[in-house]
Amino acid sequence: MSGDKQADFHKRLGAKNVGALWVARRGVDLTKPAATGQPVHWAYEDLRPDILEAGAIVTAEDAFRRVLVLENPAWHGEMRVTNSLYAGIQLVRPGETAPCHRHSQTALRFVLEGSGAYTTVDGERALLSPGDFVVTPYWSWHDHINEGIEDVTWLDVLDTPMVGFFDAVFREFHNDVSQSITKPDGYSPARYGANMAPDTGGNGGRASPVFRYGFEETRAALMRLAEGQDAHPVHGHKLHYINPTDGGAATPTMDAAMRLLPKGFKGNDYRATDGLVYCAIEGAGRTIIEDQVFEFAERDVFVVPGWHRHRIDSPGGALLFSVSDRAAQQKLGLWREEFPA
Repeated sequence: MSGDKQADFHKRLGAKNVGALWVARRGVDLTKPAATGQPVHWAYEDLRPDILEAGAIVTAEDAFRRVLVLENPAWHGEMRVTNSLYAGIQLVRPGETAPCHRHSQTALRFVLEGSGAYTTVDGERALLSPGDFVVTPYWSWHDHINEGIEDVTWLDVLDTPMVGFFDAVFREFHNDVSQSITKPDGYSPARYGANMAPDTGGNGGRASPVFRYGFEETRAALMRLAEGQDAHPVHGHKLHYINPTDGGAATPTMDAAMRLLPKGFKGNDYRATDGLVYCAIEGAGRTIIEDQVFEFAERDVFVVPGWHRHRIDSPGGALLFSVSDRAAQQKLGLWREEFPA
């Protein structure tokens, strides 16, 4: 078919809202992921003045959620840190309340700095300390209150781009600024946190009912693990946060983990299809992502896009929190990892 005839043919197809697959796929390599995300590193000490300035110029009421969004330059303005995840650093100042609402996205919090604040999820509160990991299941009422004397910041990670892809984003505001506390402190850990579960069994596929995972317990578990085994050549000593009702990931869409890198750790190359958001809670080191090198320190955040070769070194040792969409990919049978030689 001549060029003119092809052009006329495709024009007529377009008028019928039809396209030609052989044209759309021309020059596209489908043998591997596109891996369009970019490696990024945010130094917390560089962002901290901006976070505090935001606290001075924007009230909690005006902001609703005072968050500095961490944007991957591959998707500028789209509020995506990886292809499928949103991330930001939230600040709640002393005496403030981040108002109560709920939404169809699942949210994760990883506390970076400060104490005296707590989050309430469906009538149960949990005090927040640096290194704590908190789950807000989808469609759960939640608010954050700081009754202390220190600014409290944490890393927010939500599956907003993923939920948005399905056009299933909903949000609802509570009638009150903060919800009533209807359950005693420690209620969920008592029901699910002792390797036991109530007669009601599972929780219908929702996120973990143990919505706060304390840092001290996590750190102690990793230290004990390190006493009994050698470090993995890629991951060091790594534990995943799980939903105790089924043993799976803490949320249906996102997998979260903490890893201990011993002193002198030099990781091997690795890549997987899930884009990883890392945050260092203790220690320092460097990550080499393809041909880029990033030095990280405590409370820094860095992103390893999906299917990017990378490794992590830590001369002095480190504790690294990470979150990705691995849980969703595994449920769909899509997740893949590779240990390049």
